[in-house]
Amino acid sequence: MSVIRFYVLVAEGVTDCSFLEAILEKYLGFVQYENIKELPPLFFEMIGTYPLATGELRRQDSPTFYYRNEIGIAVKQAGGCSQIPVKVGLLANIIDKLDVYEDFGGFLIFCDTDLHTKEEIREEFKKKFLKNDILFDGKTLKFYEYQMQCKLYLFPSHDVGAIEKLLLECTEVTYNSLFQDAQGYKNRIMQDEYQELRKRCWANKKSVQEFYSDKVQFGAVSAVLRPDKPVRFAIKDRLIKSDYFGKFMQLPEFKQLFGFLTDNLMGEKNTG
Repeated sequence: MSVIRFYVLVAEGVTDCSFLEAILEKYLGFVQYENIKELPPLFFEMIGTYPLATGELRRQDSPTFYYRNEIGIAVKQAGGCSQIPVKVGLLANIIDKLDVYEDFGGFLIFCDTDLHTKEEIREEFKKKFLKNDILFDGKTLKFYEYQMQCKLYLFPSHDVGAIEKLLLECTEVTYNSLFQDAQGYKNRIMQDEYQELRKRCWANKKSVQEFYSDKVQFGAVSAVLRPDKPVRFAIKDRLIKSDYFGKFMQLPEFKQLFGFLTDNLMGEKNTG
């Protein structure tokens, strides 16, 4: 596995990363590295370290690594949209340290819109990058005297919300009865008798509660699909399956995401 072109996918949390990883594995033919000794030097430098200063025996901040032919991909969890520019900056420092700019294909950033507009998110990213002396124009990063591709993909591509909207669309075409029942559960929780509970556990604003309701619905779905495992296993083991690809490609949001990934990772200019 002689990797000569590297990409880094950075997403908010475990749900987003699990979805992207499942697409890489099931539909794009990427294989996860299983042995640390096989990692290219760039990926090895990205492995999390034990926080010796605090004495914790817990490895932190390790991406998941994949390869296919000459392409290598690191999928990085940022721990929230606000942390994405920080994580990208740290990874850019590793690229600079090893001086592998010519081998680096770029960053692909995935972020939920939540209740913000796309322009608001782009502007906030610009400000956060600038704090670390990095210029971001929405498509590239200027780091020292170098320029790197850095493209931003927002969930959903239209309107506001989060990755759960797309995951629920996928559920509707593959597990329709489960989708309907989980939607009934969500609607029940959104009734007035649960108002105080929603305010105490979710948020006071109705708009924020509506945003969280998709998470509640998909949480109910994932609990049925993999009751013995966290949500990422429901996504990777039960929802994103090879034989569902044709159905998912009928969903405009999924088709757009898949096109974004293939264009930037598998396009002719990116295959070496």
